[in-house]
Amino acid sequence: MSGPALELVPEPEPDDEDNLLMLRARIATEIASGRRSEFILDDLAATLSQGVRRSSATIVSIDRSDSARVRSSDAPTSVQRLMHGTNRRRWFGSWAAAIARMTDIVVPELTGSSLYREHQATFVREGLLAARAEPIIGQHGLVAGAIVLYLQDQRLLTEAELALHQEVASLVQLTVRRDQARGELLDRIRYDALTGLENRDGLEDHLRSALAASRGTDWAIGLLFVDIDDLTLVNDSLGHTAGDTVIATTADRIQRQLLPGDVVVRFGGDEFIVVLERIDGLDEAQRVAERIREKIGEIIHVDGTDLTTTVSIGITEGRSSTPPLQLIDEGHAAVVRAKQNGRGSTTIHDRSLDTGAGDRLGREVRLREALENDEFCVYWQPKVGLNTGRIVGAEALVRWDHPERGTIGPDEFIGTAERAGLMSELSDWILNHAVSEAKAFTALDPGFSAAINLSATQLNRESLLPTIKAALAANDLAPQNLIIELTESVLANAAVVETLSALGELGVRTAIDDFGTGYSSLTYVQRLPTNMVKIDRAFLEGLDESGGGAPILRAAVSMAQALDMRTTVEGVETRVQLAGLRALGVDWAQGFLFSEPTAQALLIAQIESGEDW
Repeated sequence: MSGPALELVPEPEPDDEDNLLMLRARIATEIASGRRSEFILDDLAATLSQGVRRSSATIVSIDRSDSARVRSSDAPTSVQRLMHGTNRRRWFGSWAAAIARMTDIVVPELTGSSLYREHQATFVREGLLAARAEPIIGQHGLVAGAIVLYLQDQRLLTEAELALHQEVASLVQLTVRRDQARGELLDRIRYDALTGLENRDGLEDHLRSALAASRGTDWAIGLLFVDIDDLTLVNDSLGHTAGDTVIATTADRIQRQLLPGDVVVRFGGDEFIVVLERIDGLDEAQRVAERIREKIGEIIHVDGTDLTTTVSIGITEGRSSTPPLQLIDEGHAAVVRAKQNGRGSTTIHDRSLDTGAGDRLGREVRLREALENDEFCVYWQPKVGLNTGRIVGAEALVRWDHPERGTIGPDEFIGTAERAGLMSELSDWILNHAVSEAKAFTALDPGFSAAINLSATQLNRESLLPTIKAALAANDLAPQNLIIELTESVLANAAVVETLSALGELGVRTAIDDFGTGYSSLTYVQRLPTNMVKIDRAFLEGLDESGGGAPILRAAVSMAQALDMRTTVEGVETRVQLAGLRALGVDWAQGFLFSEPTAQALLIAQIESGEDW
């Protein structure tokens, strides 16, 4: 006789309160782990619109220029365009009222509300008939934006929907406050309290940006090293408060002589560095230096005392290939010589008399030691396939893991490596390590593409093909998983065709980097044995989500497609750009929207997470 049957009782479904608790725990974990805010806000907006029937959610923030920015939204594009980028005078609707009044705003019948009077036609056409908005309260109790829910029915939210809206709004506030706290911390680290200028921590970033912007142009980058003469005399005779007044006044007077694109930072106690963008040459830099010197020479009134201050200025210039630290060293060497000539002097750096030659020799010796000690590492910047939204490949970028200074970018040591004759050694190191690390990516995705940059010097080496073959064989990596990227200006050399053909026969793919910025003709590019192009980030400016607004980019993409070449666009930073590239039929995209260059382990984790765009 059989025993009584077991009755299986299914686990109860989680109720609304449990769902909110789980949402709160998940988002809190993501905030604590440092997940990027745009992804968290996208998740929260989607959670809200999915949890409220027939609705769409939009998160709006206020930037430093007091303009509204749509951070995340599944509302119709026409609605987002009405909101994004508007200044305070053009704000409207429940979200604007929530920001202004710092309270919840409910509009159960949008067509009868004065808040939407000017834009009712757009909302009705899109089927949005009601709205509810809550303000986002950021750091220090200041309003930072709003989260608004648009409904396709003229109604109020149910109790459960209201609880979800309030919970999502609370989590959005936590995310925004984390970003603001991080930004304030960076500001405190990066900005000088006395002058309001950035300090030396941001100088290298400005120099890299300016030097990169000069690539492929006739412009030079100017650097002025400005040193206040005899500030210690002011401190000793009138006190440090008077000295601070001189420093702050000097900073203000320098700023007033610069163009909008130029930058001045406080480099030290009585030292400033000015970065001049887009100058014709040293003559123009000298003219700016003279204007600064004359303006600073005007009387400063300090507690009833009239002071006349002078500055010594060292001048140098650089091009896109100049390492930032070299410019700083040259500027300092020039200002030292200026001071030797007397107060108020200006000196242009003379490389033939460079007192930093010993320093450069020391850097070359240190770089050799770094290669011997295996102090370099490979960082990877992912490429996303726009048809799937998933990571399909990555570009290998070398970094120096300096034991004292931390991670150093290539701009600071590639020039030294070239002067010291170490590029072949360094290139072989990068190639072997990148191929070795790429094997782990292909274990996750057999079609993964690892890209490596090669210079003209490397292409002309007879040992290039044997080195590539050996690296592929040693790591059991298929040739088709490797992409060699070459700048378009390098390809203008006809001798390169033979190397490209040999790589193609091996099965290694090649890509033209910075497509459209080089010097080779379209006819010549068409004959090259390559079928991939990377389009420079400079052409992204003005691109909208429909693929319009960037005529040069559209022309470059159309040209590549006409040549049956796969297209990659680099420098993608916004979802509007991403949508526009999809509209244009671009194959792959690369940029900070997806990830900054990162270590192998972090990229593997990102791939395994299944995150898509």
